[in-house]
Amino acid sequence: MGTQAQVVDDDFDNFIKTEVQSFDKFIDDANKQFISFLRNPWKEFEAKKPVEKRTKPEPVKPVVYDEKKDPVAPPVELDIEDILGQSTGESKQRPQGKINDGEKVGFEKPQPKPATPTAKPATPATKPATPTAKPATPALKPATPTVKPATPTAKPTTPALKPTTPTLKPATPTAKPASPTAKPTTPAAKPTTPTPPTTPPAVVPVPTAKPSAPMSALYKESSEKQMINYCGQRIYVDKSLKGVCSIGNMREKAVADAYEAMCKADYKPLLADCRQLKKDLKLNDWGVFLFVRDVSNALCADAHASVVMQQFLLNELGYKSKMARRADRDQMLLFVATDCKMYGRPYFTKDGLNYYNLTSDETCQFYMCQEDSPKAKSNIDMQITNAPLLNSGMVNSVHKNGAGTVAVSVDVPKSLMLFYKSMPQCDYSVYVNAKVNPAVADRLLSSLAPIVEGKSETEAANLLINFVQTGFKYATDQEQFGYEKPFFVEELFYYPYCDCEDRAVLYSYLVRNLLKLDVVLLDYPNHIATAVCFNENVSGDFVIVEGKKYIVCDPTYIGASIGKAMPQFKRVAAKVLKY
Repeated sequence: MGTQAQVVDDDFDNFIKTEVQSFDKFIDDANKQFISFLRNPWKEFEAKKPVEKRTKPEPVKPVVYDEKKDPVAPPVELDIEDILGQSTGESKQRPQGKINDGEKVGFEKPQPKPATPTAKPATPATKPATPTAKPATPALKPATPTVKPATPTAKPTTPALKPTTPTLKPATPTAKPASPTAKPTTPAAKPTTPTPPTTPPAVVPVPTAKPSAPMSALYKESSEKQMINYCGQRIYVDKSLKGVCSIGNMREKAVADAYEAMCKADYKPLLADCRQLKKDLKLNDWGVFLFVRDVSNALCADAHASVVMQQFLLNELGYKSKMARRADRDQMLLFVATDCKMYGRPYFTKDGLNYYNLTSDETCQFYMCQEDSPKAKSNIDMQITNAPLLNSGMVNSVHKNGAGTVAVSVDVPKSLMLFYKSMPQCDYSVYVNAKVNPAVADRLLSSLAPIVEGKSETEAANLLINFVQTGFKYATDQEQFGYEKPFFVEELFYYPYCDCEDRAVLYSYLVRNLLKLDVVLLDYPNHIATAVCFNENVSGDFVIVEGKKYIVCDPTYIGASIGKAMPQFKRVAAKVLKY
């Protein structure tokens, strides 16, 4: 009896061992079902041309405050058109790049509109996702910026950055900054109505940036693995799928056969590498997509097969993505669903979600499988909740205020700049709420903290706004890049120029982290400023948001103190962006 029981147990163990070893050779039920859908004829979807609406470009030059032309006047309560946030949608943003013949596409039958405005494709008055007529051509050619900046006091000029060049050339100043701990004798900009200092703003000690955690085997060179150049860093991943995904044509059967071949291959180690990289580098979902695209391009023989592999890997990782075949020519397209609006990209709406074309910026008719992979559960999250650990290729940058009394010197990682350059234009919330690289944050905040320490909120806010107003050179995105590109905080210290929304993001970051005060953005038709909720009784132009008074602070109104709105916007209703 005992011997027979032992034989039965051994047979069962051998059976389980055999099943486990051969598990990856079989296709799970979810993929079987999806592959069967892929083999069915794909449905044709038709592009719908939206109504184009003209938008005016930003001012070519920043507005300079002139006390003679703009004398002290009674404070004005500014009008508010709407109050928007992450849960209610975004106001107008100019699209990134030009989309031919519009960008919204839809299914043949109208799709139900989402319950919340964040899922609507383009409902603001100015239709941010809708392509716009080309703005008035600036003095400089937008596609190839060659303007040379005037020689600054603290930073020598560098050639304007060419956005199409893979290796970006930042402004690299060599001048040594003045001591960052030196306190200016007189603020460059005086407040509209001087108020006696009350309680100094709370200045929290800035922690020293911690070194990066030890990385995994993904960074160890191996001839048995596939090397991926990810944002200038070498990553080594499993290459079991190399050559597996191959399509002779783009018809349904060929695509389904390629998808099935990957399901039968040993693909799980590659998925594990993708998950490990996300953990190692603290990537958001866009960072994972970017890596999946790089991996697929390296493991596939052509771009069409790469799109098929991208959908396969993204679906296996749980992300909503859909491939399509253009109707007018042989080209595979990849659409992904995101958690926020993505500007300047063609898209279609399905089940209340916007899927954006990340392969081409042309609106077109296409064929697509109606069904989704059962494993595709999540949208691509564009928010930067952790600063990506991309710290290679440091570039030093020095910025001083106009008087030379406040200076900041930071080292910006070029690899992080490549990562941010890859991101499509998104809601402003992505830029305002993004975590800043720890080393950059440490140098930036520790340089400015002694300047505002012991000052009243009014004095400190004026010191910070003067630094942002006069420490950075102004140019529109059209002049510098040829398309709209909002900056993350680190990017202001990398590129030679910045515009109004970039300065608003930086000033908001400084006020929140150094003064611990709440900030909102004021989004006008052609301009963005900030407004701060002070604890002190500060006089000046203001808005009332949810019962609280926010004083206008405009980082692009050069020389103007807090409380002064640009004259042309005092009677223009702004959208309030509150994050």
